[in-house]
Amino acid sequence: MKIGRKRKGKTEIPTASTADIAFLLIIFFMATTKFDVKEGIKIVLPQATEKQEGQVQSLTLTEKEMTRLQIMANGQIVVNKEASRVIENNDLDTLIQQKVKINPDMIFKVITDREAKYNEMVRVVDRLKAAKIEKISLSTN
Repeated sequence: MKIGRKRKGKTEIPTASTADIAFLLIIFFMATTKFDVKEGIKIVLPQATEKQEGQVQSLTLTEKEMTRLQIMANGQIVVNKEASRVIENNDLDTLIQQKVKINPDMIFKVITDREAKYNEMVRVVDRLKAAKIEKISLSTN
């Protein structure tokens, strides 16, 4: 009687559970990922007033009614028409309190140069919001 040799099968990597593992990894990452939502700056804008046809509304404010904070490209701040200088947070808080003490209904106009860093404008607006100032005007140069 002749006995035949056993043939060795080809060795393969089992791939039957690969799809299951990939599916479980997708579920794991979807369940554990936290998406960061940027909220931006919350500002309440006033309602527009109705103008009658042909009328132009204009309003001129004096230095007693409005404080102009102009942020330059190099990060320095010009207060009204004074020389530009770097103003730290505590100095900015003191300046805001002085202006509010002069006029409780003070309007603060923040003018930002197009080349200025965004965080400088945010810092100034944050200091105004921390001082509970509600009358803020924003514009760019």
